[in-house]
Amino acid sequence: MTKEQYAAMLADINETHKAGGDVSACIAKYREKYKFVYIYNDSIFKLIFGNPENERMTVDFLNAVLNLCGSDCIERLAFVNPAVPGAFSKEIISDIVAMDQGMDRIVLEVQHVDDGTYSDRLVFYTAKHTVASRIKGNDYKLRNLNLVSLQMFSGFPESSNYRHHVRLKNQENEEFYKKQTITLVEIPKFLNGKYLSDNSMLAQWLRVIDGLNKECPLPVPEGSMFAHLHECAKLSIFTEDFLISEAKNMSDRNYEMYVEKKRSRAEGRAEGEAEAEKRASDRTAKRIDYLRSMGVSEEIIAGAAAIE
Repeated sequence: MTKEQYAAMLADINETHKAGGDVSACIAKYREKYKFVYIYNDSIFKLIFGNPENERMTVDFLNAVLNLCGSDCIERLAFVNPAVPGAFSKEIISDIVAMDQGMDRIVLEVQHVDDGTYSDRLVFYTAKHTVASRIKGNDYKLRNLNLVSLQMFSGFPESSNYRHHVRLKNQENEEFYKKQTITLVEIPKFLNGKYLSDNSMLAQWLRVIDGLNKECPLPVPEGSMFAHLHECAKLSIFTEDFLISEAKNMSDRNYEMYVEKKRSRAEGRAEGEAEAEKRASDRTAKRIDYLRSMGVSEEIIAGAAAIE
């Protein structure tokens, strides 16, 4: 199902649950209508690609995203706590965090909205994970860090590429630091662009996921990682308790967003009213100064100010 269909299902489940209705029947209705979940949903994505039982599939996906081959390939993963504590700043929680066979750190994020702070947050996350990748016993020795961001918006709208590897470089485009790589994948650009000739592993993964999200699964080789994803993404395997929890959480998040937007609008109105009052006050002051400079009596000036 699409993002909108998944959200509509959760909203229906939540309303049915709140009203004391038959939640099982509600969920069964959607299981008859849809075969697959929306894979890019945060919780769904973590359950599928952050599950140790699906390690081989996640390894295959990450090798495709990072364009790794041969001896550079990730061979195995160990999933670690996605929370990075904050000694001097706030704690962050990434979607999926893992260590490969060389103990290098790999972070996988799914980002749905560019709210104007996305680049700042991404750099902040990278800094936090860089600190977390420090080798114990050596203050300045760091392990490699690959931070992957699957984006539902465009980070480089002028570029014809949908995958971008970002590293620290100088003005001659020489790499300054090779241990820290941010990889951005612009999913809508790929899906809406002209990449029919792109048969890279990443392109194949994105097409397979898109097919499942649209309830139009692509034919895949039996026993392949793509076939495994087909099984992992079936709506039927997600429990009623999980879907109810997701529905309630979505409702809570939406309410928090509504309250925050309402508060922001109120603050904006207050700021606008204060600014308008200040402009009016400035205009009155300038008018009074002008009248005084023309020798107008204070009585007339007071009357004019009252009219203002």
